[in-house]
Parts: sequence; structure tokens; C-alpha cells
Amino acid sequence: MKINRLFGALSTCALFLASNAAAQNFQTMPVQSGYTADVIANGIGSSMTSTTTDVDGVSFAFVARDFQLTSSSAPLTYGIPANGTINSVAASTPGLSFQLADLSANNSLRLSLSGESGTLVFGTPKAAFKLYMLSTSGSGPSSVSATVTFTDNTTQVFPSLSLSDWYYGSNFAIQGIGRINRTNDVLEASSSDPRLYQAVLNIDAGNVTKPIQSITIAKIGGTGISNIFAFSADAFTDCSAPTLQPVGTLSSNSAQVSWTIPPTTTAASYDLYYSTTNTPPTSATSPNMTGITGTSTTIGGLASSTTYYYWVRTNCTTATSQSGWSIGGSFTTLCGAMVPAYTNTFSPFPGNCWATNLSGGTPATGPTGTSTYWVEDGFLNVTGSGSARINLYTTNSIGWLKTVPFDLSAGGYRVKFDYGATTYSGTAASPMGSDDIIQFMVSNDGGSTWNVLQTWDVNNAASNTSTTYSYDLTTNTSANTVFAFYGSDGTVNDAPDYNFYVDNFIVESAQLGTSEVNGNKKTVSVHPNPFKDMLYISDTRDLKTVTVTDVSGRLLKTIENPTKEINLSTLNAGLYFVNIQFKDGSKTTVKAIKQ
Repeated sequence: MKINRLFGALSTCALFLASNAAAQNFQTMPVQSGYTADVIANGIGSSMTSTTTDVDGVSFAFVARDFQLTSSSAPLTYGIPANGTINSVAASTPGLSFQLADLSANNSLRLSLSGESGTLVFGTPKAAFKLYMLSTSGSGPSSVSATVTFTDNTTQVFPSLSLSDWYYGSNFAIQGIGRINRTNDVLEASSSDPRLYQAVLNIDAGNVTKPIQSITIAKIGGTGISNIFAFSADAFTDCSAPTLQPVGTLSSNSAQVSWTIPPTTTAASYDLYYSTTNTPPTSATSPNMTGITGTSTTIGGLASSTTYYYWVRTNCTTATSQSGWSIGGSFTTLCGAMVPAYTNTFSPFPGNCWATNLSGGTPATGPTGTSTYWVEDGFLNVTGSGSARINLYTTNSIGWLKTVPFDLSAGGYRVKFDYGATTYSGTAASPMGSDDIIQFMVSNDGGSTWNVLQTWDVNNAASNTSTTYSYDLTTNTSANTVFAFYGSDGTVNDAPDYNFYVDNFIVESAQLGTSEVNGNKKTVSVHPNPFKDMLYISDTRDLKTVTVTDVSGRLLKTIENPTKEINLSTLNAGLYFVNIQFKDGSKTTVKAIKQ
């Protein structure tokens, strides 16, 4: 039976993400002078000897990760990094970091009284679009003013900046760094507190080309003690990094990307770097593509259904000849046709590029909704995972399970899978409702038209034991073949409440092995399943080798000439595959769950 329909919904594997935030040129601003207190305990020895005062006025100081009360004390698993580098976790500033002063010297501009002030002088003045201040307030919030002084002695004033208490505040750059009581060296660990916060100071447009020489901070109010630790800059440049735009046309092996630059930047060309890992490039990183003219290009030669990350930089004709890299973007290529052999054990579920969020409609019209009815469950209700199943009980419940596309142009393939049905909450057999239907279908044109290969209904219900369905794809030689499972509970409110299961979906060569030709295919079972430590094989007379692998395919155990009892006590709880090879060369695989 041939059924026409348009499979119009894009696969979830076509989803993409690209950053549209402005690129930032973050640089630290090391302080040459101006810190007034050491409030970070570090090194070996009492905190009283490695600090000059506390953060909060009641004896508590920060602690560094290298702090040890004695040389035999256990190393800390929390604290301020020993190198003083704070990599901000704020989502709005990816890549921003701060460099603290020497942890063994004064490292905080500490202001306890209103009207008290201090000036931090930068070792290397830098022009900036923005300054980022790293600070906190001990034992309550406080507020400060900031006066930025440029190298031409002009200034810009920020009259009021709020500093959060070092516990519980938002917009933190780092959290969970612990503290120590200077009076008794008692450490306090926390996964979330204390915290250091970042505040942004936007430099006026008329000042962005002026190098910043110093910044004067004055406490103007609040109950807490203000502590200023470091500054970083979104440094000015006349060669700005691009701002990435949403990804354009995607295919299984290419992606069209584009970007913009400010009108003040004179670009000669662009470089592009992409990778399957989200590790930003540095100035020393070799780009994948160079000399790109124009603000868009197509990245080709990519792997299908794969997530890529990419960055772009500008090559300019101005004094700053090259920008930093842009903020990164990402995209996922579309699902490409798989060339068999192929196996989906539904671990993980539902399998790469399979679609479950399809619902409603009929095989003739295609799905009309995006609800999910096919979900992960244990095959035949034995375990909690490792197969696909649909529950048929509620009228008008209609769900689709669609496979990845396959390239069958070489011909000579077959499709097979295990199936069965049980009551909803148990392992007993169940009849199907009067108008319930499960269908297995194939499409030779990517989903535009469908052929029904198998139907299960009230007259052909599945049993509660594993049954293998197999179909030789003699006439299916398309390079874009797709399979789908369709399940409908119909409109009649029947009593049966049951699950239909699919497992071990395989597309392979239809060439029969010797044991299959002779009709002597061996089968064994394992028990109990799930098991605790010992797994038993029903019959070992013709067994040669047993191997055990995890869901990623990693070999965990090999047993030559196995006995009926296999000791798997060293394995962690989870799903495993017991691969059994017989003496005649045939093989079988059984799933087993360790509790």
C-alpha cells in the first residue's frame, strides 16, 4: 500500500545556535600600587601570619587553595585560585578574567568608613570601552564612587556603585571560595559562598581612546566593608572583532555563517576558526579559513549531525592590524544518510537523529503535532531503560517514531528489530483494543511517500516475549530511505492498557551467515535480569567466548570457554551487553542490567 504525505517538519538535529552578542576584547589591568590590606590567607602557617586584617570586620578572611595550617594538613578543595586568576562565570562576559595582586602581599583596597578612599594606579595604562571591577562587601552591602583618571589627567566619575554582601548576592564572578576565622584558623567551606562580584563601568564615547592611568574609589555608604580586588578592561581597538549573526543554510556537511563589524572598522579580510570542541582560539591559533572577503562564507566538508563551534576575526588596514577573535557561535549539521551496517540499541535514547516529537494525523496525512508518545523504557517492562515503547490506553493518542535516513543504494540490505507487548505496569500479555494499530513503514524518498511493511492490530497482537521482525529490502535501494513506527489508540475507549516495545533496530546486509543457512542459529538466555553480582548463562555447551561491554562499546570483560556462572561483581550498576560467540562462529548479544 503506498501512502502520499509530506514530511515537512525539520529534524531536531537541524537545530542551531549562534551568538549575536558584540565581541569583546577583554584584557586584565594589573595594579601597580594602591592596595591597603592583605585579606587572603595563603601558604603554610596560621592565617594571622599571612593576612593583615579581615574582609568583614569580624575576623573572617578569604582563603586560597594552597593554604595549609601545617605542612601535613589536607589540601583544600576550595578557595581562591593560588595563581590569583579569577575566570568570571558571569554569562554576559564569556572570556572575562581578573588578575589579583600577590596573595602574599596587600591585595585589597579595603574601605571600612564612609568618606575613606584610595587610588589604584595601573602598571600599563589602557584605553577601554568598559572597565570591570572585581569587589565584594563584608558583613553587609556598601556603595562606593569611582573616579577614572586618564593619562591626559581628564576624569570620568561614576557617582554610585553598589557592592553586594559577600554572601548570597547576584552577578558574581566566582563563588564558593570559602573563608577562615583569623582568631582560631577555623575554616568554613561552602559550594556557593563567599562570593566576588563584577561591576561594569561604561566609559564615555569621548574617552574610549584615552589610556586609563588610575581609578580612585571612595566609600559613600552602607554597613559593609568595601573590598576592591582587581580591574579588567574591554580594551579599545580600531580593529573590532566581528559580531556573529544567526547561521544561514545548513546541510549535512556544510553551514553558511555571517557576521557584521562596526562602521568604524576598516576590514581588509577575515579569518575563521572552527572545531568540534568549544575551546576558544588564541592569537596563536591557526585559522581553518583565511583571507575571506565579504561578511559571509560557507564552511564545507563537515560531518553530519555534528555540533561545531566557530569564531571569526578581522584583518584591518589600520594601526591595530588584527582584531581578537569574536565571541563564539555554534551550529549542528543536519542528519546525513547512514550507510549500513547500523544498530540502534536505544541507549542512549532515542538514538542520534531519530525523532520522537511527532504526533497526530495518520500514515496518509503525516503527523500534525509535536507531542511525544514514544519514550524510553525497559524492554517488555523488565528494566527501566534500553528500548522504545508507546503506551496505548487513552483514545486518540497517536505517536510517531522516525529513524535516521539511510543510504541503501548499494542494495542487498535487510531491516530487523525485536518487538513485544505487555500490560502497562507488568510483564503479562495484553490484547490490543478494537481499533488500535501499530504500523512499521518505509519511505524511499526521505518521507514524502510511505509503504507499510507490517501491521499489528486486534487480530495480530504482539506477544509478551521478544520476537524478531526481519524484512529483506530487495526493492529499497534509495540513498534517502527512512523508516517509521506509527501507533494509534483509535477512537474507541477499549479496556486494554498496554505497552508496545521496539529494541535492537538493525539495518544490515541481507547475506545470510552459514548458521542461518543451515537453520542452526544458536540462542541462549541469561538470568536473573536484572542481576546483582552473578549472571548465569542457560546453556554453555557450544559457547566459545563471552565478552561484556558497556553502552559506549568499551570492552570490560572477556571469558574464554565460559561456565554457566559469570562473576560481574566489579561492575557498577547500569546497562551492559553480554556478547556470546559460539564455536560455529555465530554470535548473539543479550542486554543485562546490574542493580
